[in-house]
Amino acid sequence: MQPVLIVVHDYPPILSAGAERIVKFAHYLPAFGFRPLILTTGRYGGQATDAAQGVFRAHDLVHTLFSGLRGRAAADVAQEAQFRVATLSSQSLLGRLRDQIMTPDTKLGWLLPAVRLGSRVIAQQRPALIFSTSPPETAHLIARRLAHRHHLPWVADLRDGWLFEPPNPAVRQAAWRRAVEHRLEAGVIASAQAIVTATGPIADDLRTRYPAAAGRIHTITNGFDAAEFQGLQRQRQADGVFRLVYTGALSASRQGTSAAAFFAGLAQFVHAQPAIPLQVIVIGDTSPAEQAAAASHGLTGVVSFRPAVPRREAHQAQLDADGLLLITAPGQRSVATLKLFDYIGAGVPILALAADNAAAAIVTQYGLGLTVAPDDAAAIQRTLHELAARQQAGAVWPGFAAAQLRFERRQLTGQLAAVFRDVLKKGRGATG
Repeated sequence: MQPVLIVVHDYPPILSAGAERIVKFAHYLPAFGFRPLILTTGRYGGQATDAAQGVFRAHDLVHTLFSGLRGRAAADVAQEAQFRVATLSSQSLLGRLRDQIMTPDTKLGWLLPAVRLGSRVIAQQRPALIFSTSPPETAHLIARRLAHRHHLPWVADLRDGWLFEPPNPAVRQAAWRRAVEHRLEAGVIASAQAIVTATGPIADDLRTRYPAAAGRIHTITNGFDAAEFQGLQRQRQADGVFRLVYTGALSASRQGTSAAAFFAGLAQFVHAQPAIPLQVIVIGDTSPAEQAAAASHGLTGVVSFRPAVPRREAHQAQLDADGLLLITAPGQRSVATLKLFDYIGAGVPILALAADNAAAAIVTQYGLGLTVAPDDAAAIQRTLHELAARQQAGAVWPGFAAAQLRFERRQLTGQLAAVFRDVLKKGRGATG
């Protein structure tokens, strides 16, 4: 079994979409002949299983410098959620200065310690190749240095775009910042033996801007883990109510995502279709402003907000729904949230507030539900009515079978392993 060094910032105890992608890859890679070694951050602590699972944690110089301030900011926050707590608020003067200056991201303090630790891990474990994933993009800078220093092949994974539709575009508006990051991005694309993207639009953008690298760019989407649904089945009995469920934090980290138009469209639906019993359940973290927005539309008796639950309970709630709600940000082509793939695993039709993006393309291609512009309340009302009517009429959505085969985590890991094997084969050929 060939070791592979995975450079990733977001990894347990961090619980995030980025962490889940790599956790699942690491879980299934041994089935394809690769043993993962995880080089990650120690700024949020570690886990008792680190040594047994080949997890190596490097400290963060900036985090260490501000550890006292950080400790006060995150004192009452669970370990797995501390990555969401900023040591300095981005609204403060120092926070804005930090966000603008630290390039390519605020995890830059992890770079040098990770390179030092990574070099020791490589000397001891002799990995066959390096795999890095972003954001944060600092992971690629670490991997590039390690690959050059130790003459190892390297595969770079972009879960989000770098200069193309980044999650937080505001910090990259300055001309000097974009120039610096363009050089960094170009260096990564030129140096990596293969580039993986999580959505097609990210790959298309890279092929357009870096045509010489087009043959080295692959798309391996996020997915769902069929094992998480084993033993679960729909438990809710027919009750004549159309239940629409949303699982996860209502406001995503990506800027521009909002439920405002959904609540407005939902209110229109309730007024126009009083004969259709409707229940909307939001399971996950919500802000007081989001709950107030629902109440302002008179939806208190229709929408219920429930706290976050373990994943298995969330999957059960998905299975017991008649429709699953997905909300994306308008105008962002590369978006295909992790939530979409969990919904595919549940096999329940999706009301996707998504237009002209990767999520809408998947829902449409496989016939998994209905899509509508996320900022058009009147269109949302009509589409919700159509989905409810079709479900009440006993609609069948046969596309889920094909989508579940296509987007299952083990199958996707097989695609990644194929990229690894191709890179290693070409490397051996060049050496020979």
